Amino acid sequence: MSLNFDGKVALVTGSSSGLGEAIALLFAARGARVTLCGRDAERLLKVVDSATEISGGHRERFISVTGDVNEAAARKKIVEETIKAFGQLDILVANAGVSIPNGTLTDATPEIYDQLMNTNVKAVFFLIQEALPFLEKSRGNIVCMSSMLSSLVAVPSCIYPMSKAAVDHLARCLAVELGPKGIRVNTVNPSFIPTRIRRSYDHNDAWFEKEKAILPLQGLDATAQHVAEAVLFLASDASGFTTGQHLKIDGGRSYAGPFGSPPKPKDN
Repeated sequence: MSLNFDGKVALVTGSSSGLGEAIALLFAARGARVTLCGRDAERLLKVVDSATEISGGHRERFISVTGDVNEAAARKKIVEETIKAFGQLDILVANAGVSIPNGTLTDATPEIYDQLMNTNVKAVFFLIQEALPFLEKSRGNIVCMSSMLSSLVAVPSCIYPMSKAAVDHLARCLAVELGPKGIRVNTVNPSFIPTRIRRSYDHNDAWFEKEKAILPLQGLDATAQHVAEAVLFLASDASGFTTGQHLKIDGGRSYAGPFGSPPKPKDN
C-alpha cells in the first residue's frame, strides 16, 4: 500500500523542532494536512514555511497552534483549532516530551519527577482523551513517541525510562479499549537521536560517534528521518492490522551492550 496521506489530517505535538518537525514535514511531503504545535511560536512558523515549500506552496494545508501540552486549555485548543481548520482529525502523533538527566532515586526532586511524568505521560493521556471523539468519527489512529529505554536500564536515568514504559503500556491498554471503535494505537521507540531534547545532556559529537560504533548496523547515523518514516508507516493503511505495538528504531542498539554502569557506592 502507498504511504500517501491525501485527504488525511494529522496533528503532531512538539513539532517546532527535532523529531516532531521531521514527522510534520514528512506528512506534508506525503499530502497530509497538518496541525503543528509547540511552545515556540517563532520556530513553529519556520516549520510551517518549510512544510509549505515541501507541499508546493499549499499554505492552506498547515496551521500552527502555540501552547504547552501540560495545560488542559492548550490541549483543548490544539484539537479545536484542528477541527475548525480542517473539519476532521485522522492521525494524532503524541510526540511532545522531555528528558532530564537528574532522574536517579538519589538525586531526583518532586519537581523533576512531576515534569517528566506530567509531560511524557499525563499530557499524552489527556490529549488522546480530548481528541477521541474526532478520531472515533474518522476511525483514525494514534502514534505515541516512546523510547528504546522503555524496556532497558540506562544508568543514571530512572524516571525518564519509567515514563516511557508507561507510554508503552498506555498504548497496549488503549489498543484494547479503542480497538472496537476502529482506532489503532502504537508507539515508535527510537534510540539516541541528536535533537534538541538531548541538549541537557553531555552528548557531544564524540559521544554520538561512540554510540554509532556500537550499532550492529555499522556506519549508519540515527536520524530524525528514520523515526519519521516509522511514524508514517504506523499511521498509514499499510499497518492497518497493527495495534498495541512498539516499533524500535534503534539500528539494533538495544541488543549491543550496556548504556552505563551503576554508580559506585561512596566510602563511609
